[in-house]
This record gives sequence, C-alpha cells and structure tokens, in this order.
Amino acid sequence: MSDVIYCEGLKKTYKNVEALKDLSLSIGENKMIGLIGRNGAGKTTFLKTCAGYIRPTSGEISVLGGKPFDNLDVLSNIIFIDEEIQYNTSMRLGEIFRLGAIYYKNWDDAFAKKLLRYFSLDVKQKYKKLSRGMKTQFNMIVGLSSRAPLTLMDEPTLGLDVAVRKEFYQIILKDYMENPRTFILSSHLMSELENMLEEMILIHEGKVVFQKSIEELQSYAVLLNGKQEVLKPFLENKKVLNTETFGNSIIAGIVNDLSEKDTLFLENNNVDISKVKIEDIYIWLTKNGKGGGFDEFEG
Repeated sequence: MSDVIYCEGLKKTYKNVEALKDLSLSIGENKMIGLIGRNGAGKTTFLKTCAGYIRPTSGEISVLGGKPFDNLDVLSNIIFIDEEIQYNTSMRLGEIFRLGAIYYKNWDDAFAKKLLRYFSLDVKQKYKKLSRGMKTQFNMIVGLSSRAPLTLMDEPTLGLDVAVRKEFYQIILKDYMENPRTFILSSHLMSELENMLEEMILIHEGKVVFQKSIEELQSYAVLLNGKQEVLKPFLENKKVLNTETFGNSIIAGIVNDLSEKDTLFLENNNVDISKVKIEDIYIWLTKNGKGGGFDEFEG
C-alpha cells in the first residue's frame, strides 16, 4: 500500500520561530486519523504544508505521490477545511457548490444538497450572512462532499454545540465507511472522536511524539489510586507519567507494564486500577517540555 503522506526531516521556520522541527512520519491510504497537540505545537502548520498552502523550509514531503506546493494535480485531490476559509463575499452557497464540482472530480452534488437541507441551510443564502456555527456546518459539508482522497480538517466542529458535533461525527463515519479515503482530523475534542479513529498522531514542539493505533494507546497506560505507603515504593521501578497527591493517597498514571505479580500485589493492597484517557496521556507527555522525550513510547 502506498503512502498518502510521507515526510522526512520536515522543517518550517517563520523568522526565528521553528513551527516544524525535523518532523518525520508516513500515513497510509484509507485511514481515519486524529492529530493532537497543544496550541502552537505545529499541527496547523503541518496540515497546511500537506495541503500545499505552505512551502517547507527544508526536508522532504510527498502527498499523493507528489510535492503539494503549487502542484494542481496533487491539490485537486486534497481538501483542507478550517475556520479561516474565505469565499467571495457575494457568493451564495449554491455557487460555492458549483465551484466544488468543477475543482473536485469526486464531488457529490446530491450528497452536498442533502446535507444542506438536513442542517436547514439554503443554496440561495450568502456565505457572508451565515453565523459562525452555520459557516462551520457549511465548511464541513463542502469537505465531505468533495470526496477528496485526502481530507484535512483543522478544528472542524469549532463553534458547534455538542448535539450538532455528534451528528457530524456520525455523518463523517458513515460516509467514510461508504466512501473510503484518508481523513486527518485535528481537534482539542479528541475524547469525542476517539471511537471513530484508527490512529492518533501527537505533535509537540514541531516534532512527532507518537503515531500509534487507538488500540495501542488505549492499553498504553493505567491509573493507580491507593495509599502513599503502598504506592511510593511500588512506583520506584515503574515508568511514571504523572502523579497527584491527595492527603495520604496517590493517583499515578504509569506505563502499563504490570505483571501478574504486580496486579495481585495492587489488588491485595486495595489499590484501584483503571484505564487512562488518551487525552490525559498526551497532556502528560507534553507537559514541562517533556514531549518527544519518552523513549519507551517507541517500543
């Protein structure tokens, strides 16, 4: 299977700021991928570079078999959706659809109009007259209807209430199952998206910290909650990601390398063992400048 995106040593510098630092990864065909990281981590710069909006300072990038910047053959198979999309102020929604049909060879006009009706929008409405939430809905509709082989969405549900977000997640997943292509969704709401993703990529300070399957991440760490006198000595030989102290108790997030003996010891000493949210793992790995420093994550 060929890579949809391949990056090696990718760098992007703005004046004295390095937005991307030696970023390397590969992404295969027909995958639903989540992109996470803190504000300023380089997520948007990475997506815009893949979308051909930005020329990298150095390094190698191949998207759909070619260099994306200023390459119409590649760009006609990519769509990038974010809140900064700008259309001609006089354009109506139906006119934007007609442009989409010209630019994207897989454009599904019937699907676009069906979604427009579903979300109570009208082809005669002017884009500039839409509220922020309505613009977000319309942008999502364009992104899905393009059926682009590479669909990039940066904070795609920004400004939507939870009920509408859930509706869009269901629509995205159903359409992906019926029309497979590669989706990369960047969001601060990954806990909502987790169940529909196949892989997660964490970028911190312009570098890839991890690229793992959801299954690997869900079993990567565990949370221990117990008395200090029990857990303090136990944690000395463990890879600890985070600890919090509450009176005589400790809550610790650790890499899940528990043996049967460890589990039995913890259970016998009334230590609660629970799952860790992927969201918490990425927060722990990127706090205090530690992102990318966890060698065990390569295992």
